[in-house]
Amino acid sequence: MTVIERLDVFPLRVPLDHPYGSARGLIPARQLTLVRLTTSDGAIGWGEGYGTPAVVAAAVEDLAPTVRGRELDPPGPWAARILQQGYHNGDGGALFSAVSAVDTATWDALGHTLGRSVGRLLGGRARDHVTAYASTGFTTETRDLDEFTEMVRSGVEAGFPAAKIKLGVGFPEDRRRAEAARTALDPDRAMMIDLNGNCTADVAAATVARLRDLDPYWVEEPVPPQDLPGLREIRPLGVPVAIGEALYGRQSFREPIAARLTDIVQPDVAKVGGLTEARAVTELARAFGVRVSPHCWGGAIAQAATLQLLAALPPYPHVDNPPEKLWFELDRSYNPLRDELITEPFTARDGRIDIPDLPGLGVTVDEAALRAFRLDR
Repeated sequence: MTVIERLDVFPLRVPLDHPYGSARGLIPARQLTLVRLTTSDGAIGWGEGYGTPAVVAAAVEDLAPTVRGRELDPPGPWAARILQQGYHNGDGGALFSAVSAVDTATWDALGHTLGRSVGRLLGGRARDHVTAYASTGFTTETRDLDEFTEMVRSGVEAGFPAAKIKLGVGFPEDRRRAEAARTALDPDRAMMIDLNGNCTADVAAATVARLRDLDPYWVEEPVPPQDLPGLREIRPLGVPVAIGEALYGRQSFREPIAARLTDIVQPDVAKVGGLTEARAVTELARAFGVRVSPHCWGGAIAQAATLQLLAALPPYPHVDNPPEKLWFELDRSYNPLRDELITEPFTARDGRIDIPDLPGLGVTVDEAALRAFRLDR
């Protein structure tokens, strides 16, 4: 019997010389928490948790006694028990991020033990590649329009068929940014707009209405995640809505999906509860005929886990001729925790990303980079 012997926690942080972010504010550093799970047979699994590293790392340490000594099995029952017992700790935040990291690390170790990719373990491999969009056009301190335009243009030059830009800073600046992006993108490239929940429903509705002529592919987080009634005010505008990066656990996706408040759901494997909860969200979406495009703005392990999740997502309702692409978010901002933390970082060629079919998540962590970025070294 293979059991889990060790659980090591690595809080990571890289300060930024030039902060960037969204309408909600700028970020001074890229940060995350990695978990390394080691089994009695020597298999290693990696997982990533979103949020403030000191807080998430402490939450993982608190969970460690419930993990060590357990048989290496799919982590669904363990995750459900932890989240249900910890309901007084809230329905999001550090607990879910810690569970996300341990859950993903367990799947990775299980894949290495069985010699199968995580995508195959999650239900079978439905595809070997996905189409990436450039997550770009961030808000900066200067809000320089030329700098913003260059971000979008660099994605076009790299061959991405779509780009997502940050808006929500108020009209008329939103209009100028959207027009600049639309000009940089040729007519065949999609433009997603992200308001990051920075608007009340009336302002979000007005913003979307004023941008419809620029043909936005979707509007992401038009209102704060808790404002489900506000989503109802956006629906009649005819622009697809995407939500989910700030929702934790499958239960939080239930009402927006069942009530048709969104067209695309975006679970984030580093915070939703890991691959187990993310997989449940994709199945819930499939049952209601809602599209899935996971949020992925973390590090390399979150990228690898998201790709394995997409590898196992069955096509629906179509079979051979999908009318829309299955999108993967590829963050174009500066982030060594994404680009330097694994030995072979993910890259897109003409917007295509190949999904590894190696055991586990299919990536190898660079131990030197891990030591260099460790917050508590």
